[in-house]
Amino acid sequence: MEQQIESDSKVLRQREALLAFPNKRKYLVVEDDFTLQPIWEHIIRAVDPHALIRWARTEEGAERLINDRLKIEDEFDVIVADIMLAGEKNGVDLWKQYGKTGMLFLFASGITEKKFIQMIGEDCVDSTCFVRKPLYIAECIEGLNTLIAYRQFMPNKQDS
Repeated sequence: MEQQIESDSKVLRQREALLAFPNKRKYLVVEDDFTLQPIWEHIIRAVDPHALIRWARTEEGAERLINDRLKIEDEFDVIVADIMLAGEKNGVDLWKQYGKTGMLFLFASGITEKKFIQMIGEDCVDSTCFVRKPLYIAECIEGLNTLIAYRQFMPNKQDS
C-alpha cells in the first residue's frame, strides 16, 4: 500500500512538472557511454535550446522512463539511442517496442548504415534517422532537425 502511494505521488509530481513546461520538447538519450553526454547536450540544445532531456544507460532503463511518461499520458518527442547498449537489449529493441507510438528515433552507432537498415527493415527508414559514430555535430543537428520537420507531416498516431 505504501509503495502504491509513493508511486501515485511520483506520477502526480511528473504530471505537475509536465503542465509547468507544456511547450518544451522532451528528449530521451539512451547511451551507455557517458563521455558522450556533453556532446549530445550540445547537439540537442543547438536544435532546441529549451529541451527537457532525460538519460538512460540501458534499454531497460529507457523503458522505465518511457513507461513513467506514458502513465501521465505523455511521451518523449525524440529518442536518441545508441544501438549497442549495456544490458541484454539494444536500441533497436527499444524502437521495436515504442517506435509506432509517435516518438521519433535518432540512432547513433559505429555499425554501417547498411547493417542498420537490415536491423530495422527498409520500410522503417523514413521514420527514423541514423548517424554513424564517431559523431559529427553538424550531421547530428541535421538529423534531429529532419526528424522534427518529419513530425509536422507525420499522421498523429492517436487519430488512427
